[in-house]
Amino acid sequence: MIHTCKALFILLLCLPAFVHADRIATNKTAAPQTDSMAMPAALLQRLDTLRKEDNLEEWIFVNLDYAAEEPVTRLPFLMSLQQRAWRTPENGFERAAWLDMLTYQGYYQLYTGNILPSITAYEAAYRYYNESPITETDVLEYILKPLGNNYTRLGDYERASFIHSKMIAIAQERNDVRQVAAAYGNLAVAEQMREQYGEALQHAFKGLVHAQVPGLLHSTIADVYLQMGKTDSAALHAASAVRLLKRGKGENAGYWLASALQVSGDIAYSQQRYRAADVYFRKASAVMDKYYPGARNREKARLLVKMGRNDLRYKTSTPHFDKAIALLVPGVGGWPRENQLYGEFTLADALEGKADAALLMREDTALKNVTVPRLEDALKGYMLIFSVEQRLRREFFSRTTRLLHQRHSRALSEKAMNVAYRLWERTGDAKYTGLMLEIMERSKAQVLLEELQSNMQNSRLTLKDTLLDKQRRLQQAIAYYDRELALQDDANARKQSAALAYELSLVQEQLKEKYPAYFGKDAQAKPFRPEDLPEGLIAKSFFSGDEHLYIIDLQRSGIRSVRRLAGGAEKQAALRSFVERYFHNGPQAMQNDPRAYYHDAYRIFSWLWNDTVAAKQYLLVPDGRLGYIPFDALPTDSIYRRDVAQWPFLLKKAATGLAYSLQTWWQQQQQVSTAQGITGFFISKAAGGTELPAVAQEYEAVQRRMKGRYFRNEAATLAVFREQLGNGGILHLSTHAALLGDQQLPAIQLADGPFFLFELYARRFHPGLIMLSACRTGQGMLAEGEGIISLAREFTASGATGIVAGLWNVHDAAAAKLTGDFYEQLPDAESPMMALHQAKLEWLGNKDTKQQLKLPYYWAALTYIGHHHAVAVEKPGGGRAWYWFVLLTVAGLVMLYVRIRRK
Repeated sequence: MIHTCKALFILLLCLPAFVHADRIATNKTAAPQTDSMAMPAALLQRLDTLRKEDNLEEWIFVNLDYAAEEPVTRLPFLMSLQQRAWRTPENGFERAAWLDMLTYQGYYQLYTGNILPSITAYEAAYRYYNESPITETDVLEYILKPLGNNYTRLGDYERASFIHSKMIAIAQERNDVRQVAAAYGNLAVAEQMREQYGEALQHAFKGLVHAQVPGLLHSTIADVYLQMGKTDSAALHAASAVRLLKRGKGENAGYWLASALQVSGDIAYSQQRYRAADVYFRKASAVMDKYYPGARNREKARLLVKMGRNDLRYKTSTPHFDKAIALLVPGVGGWPRENQLYGEFTLADALEGKADAALLMREDTALKNVTVPRLEDALKGYMLIFSVEQRLRREFFSRTTRLLHQRHSRALSEKAMNVAYRLWERTGDAKYTGLMLEIMERSKAQVLLEELQSNMQNSRLTLKDTLLDKQRRLQQAIAYYDRELALQDDANARKQSAALAYELSLVQEQLKEKYPAYFGKDAQAKPFRPEDLPEGLIAKSFFSGDEHLYIIDLQRSGIRSVRRLAGGAEKQAALRSFVERYFHNGPQAMQNDPRAYYHDAYRIFSWLWNDTVAAKQYLLVPDGRLGYIPFDALPTDSIYRRDVAQWPFLLKKAATGLAYSLQTWWQQQQQVSTAQGITGFFISKAAGGTELPAVAQEYEAVQRRMKGRYFRNEAATLAVFREQLGNGGILHLSTHAALLGDQQLPAIQLADGPFFLFELYARRFHPGLIMLSACRTGQGMLAEGEGIISLAREFTASGATGIVAGLWNVHDAAAAKLTGDFYEQLPDAESPMMALHQAKLEWLGNKDTKQQLKLPYYWAALTYIGHHHAVAVEKPGGGRAWYWFVLLTVAGLVMLYVRIRRK
């Protein structure tokens, strides 16, 4: 029996086979509410009869037919079917009907513009199908294709790529060339959005071999070539796409033609042919209005945004951005309210375009003559976009995807900083400096913060729960396959890891739904405030843009100062050259020309401090290349001295600690381990590595000062390390560290192989302090807008509250001495930062230390990141036992004295 709703569903299935590289919708406010639950009496009677007959299959289809008649107004009715059903399916026919219900829910949520609920419904359909595949259902057309395209709309490209790859495998097995072509085209778009342009082209050309509608694939290929900067090739394929698609027929013909015309407009825009681009965009808009009156508002809004951008190149104003916002947030005139926002890229683009238009962001504009009201209008728009992006980022499963989007938002952050600074400069109003600090925070370490909060939330879930057990098993399995991939690329391991990662993403969505108190908005940590800073500490936060370098100093009472330095890109280049020359390439440059180092380092200090050191303690929040700088080693005046011990290092005036952001520091500040023990791993020669003779010296220095568990050389195995991870306290690692594999994954070398930091994610791991006395543990790949992806950063994400790490290859003898002195100071220090600070001062003040070894290369590598609390430690042969001994001895002497007095 073919039901009315089934036929209507097929007719309405206007999901495009390809989603072009424009960023489009991810969510929307709920559909208009009517009394959708008030059904006709005859229908109610029919449903009641079916219930009494226990005919679940027919009951489902009758409900679906009713919902399909008015899908927008009856969407709440459709979404309530699971709750209204009196039982679950018991045979194949009922299972097929139930699966139809889930796919209809996914489709009609998408039809009304609710992408996130649509994804949830399709994911439920996919899980249900996998439990017991139903041959009557076309899983490719009705589940995998729309689900994969929804992930692309959301911006979750890794999950999109997984679904499209799975679709290709199934379609090839069935010899379904139409679906093979569609899946290759969709996969090409997902890879393009991940900026994997070579792979995107390969997939698109493979799809072209099978395509029955080649015009659409030519359009995709043109878009990829455009992103690669090959405009001539892009124009050829775009012209072919338009020519072929003009002859197209069918439901999606108009959408596909409009997409091809849009790509042609993008090409003209990139060639600065703005009037030609306007013609293409208007043609595309006319096609959309002709074929889809009153529908496809997001696609229309996307075109309006592009028309607005194009207008700003040769006009003084444009209405297109306001029209786009009105399509996406109906009933809004001007800026939407915060509670009207939702996670959707086209909305973010429209808001940004409206803000830019307020400033007339032409190439010859420097904001000097823009009025305060227009500046305020623009800043309001930029701040709204941050809220949209935050809502989006919460939905991304993959770290790679989150890092990609964080990098893309960097240009927005710089524009917002520039406008806020101009407003503060013009008005002197302190609220604008507060907004600058907020923009700084939003522009850095957001992915790390979310990972840190997620680990905290997971650690709070100590319940016995099969879903939590499944999550942990999947995490461990993924870590195993990712480890195999890092050591040796293997197609099977890559396939298994992708499949498990997708399954884990579904489990985590279920956990969010099951435990909203742990994963909802209310579960987020209390935001950082200046009054959270300790008394006497100044936090210095940086923003490194292409145009300017911004510096904000704040203390417990609020913001002290704001500075903006011109030439941001040039300063970034100078910082890179400085670090590579004097530190990453060894000590030779500093040894051969200490005067050159001194003057180069003082220049950096004068940028960052303006010759004034106003506090004894600093919390530094670097950005960009500043993350590689050893701040302690910067001289604080311009007068060069031959005696290195006499150099006026910043170290001599103030103690410094680092943070990835003020919010991540605040998270670490609130979680301090009370455990006292130390667990140490010392490997003087790792498998296949070089000899590290000073490790033995370091072991002697540490074990003399700290009571704990120590594992040396062959005893420091992977198995022992994994076993000891949950013990808390202090974790000390004295071994090789490296970035391994194509993705440069941080790892530490143990006796029988490397331990990758992603292996920590499946474990409960909350040490109070980690000492990484290894090579380059604070150095890694710079992720723009996020920070340095290093060993120290990965330990922070996994729950470590305080970390001592090295920025470059640590000198053996210096590391052993500094580490020993650090542990000597730690029991009485107010924080690990102060213990490390004092150890460095003793190194410089030691008269037996050679002059050469007092150069910063030898002692400045170790840095501290984390909380500013004291760490409880226990010395060998002492600790609590010693205190009890003293206490009992004193008590005995008192009793003896009393007895003598009585006699």
